[in-house]
Amino acid sequence: MAKKIWRVLPAAVSVFIMVAIFILSSQTGAESEMVSGGMLSGMEPLLLKIFKTGERLEKISGALEFVIRKSAHAFIYFCLGCSVSLTLKNWEIKNKRLLITVCFCFLYAVSDEFHQLFVDGRSAELRDVLIDTIGSFLGALTIYFSDSSRRRRGP
Repeated sequence: MAKKIWRVLPAAVSVFIMVAIFILSSQTGAESEMVSGGMLSGMEPLLLKIFKTGERLEKISGALEFVIRKSAHAFIYFCLGCSVSLTLKNWEIKNKRLLITVCFCFLYAVSDEFHQLFVDGRSAELRDVLIDTIGSFLGALTIYFSDSSRRRRGP
């Protein structure tokens, strides 16, 4: 029974992540900016200690928001790359698992950006597809190297 659950769990996590991505992409541009802006204001006390004055922080706040938004892209697709790779592993797909994972995540990123064309205040960005694909590649690579080191050490 536990083996069956482990076989299905990564697939369920992949679907959950994909639904989360879809929901986040369904936010209007204003709603999306409020989320990332809220993260930035939550970090403000720490950033004020680092930059000493609000004036300096004001100058770089746009760049920080950009970094936060793009890091979120990379992170969620990193998680998707890990879960898709584990799903394929559990389904005993050994050949080209890394390639299949990255291609799947790339296609999902493209569909996500296409979806954003129909959301008010959002646009499709090739840069986001690239960031998403790199994130998923790093996630799949993490699983690949984890498996490789486990095989070398033995069971």
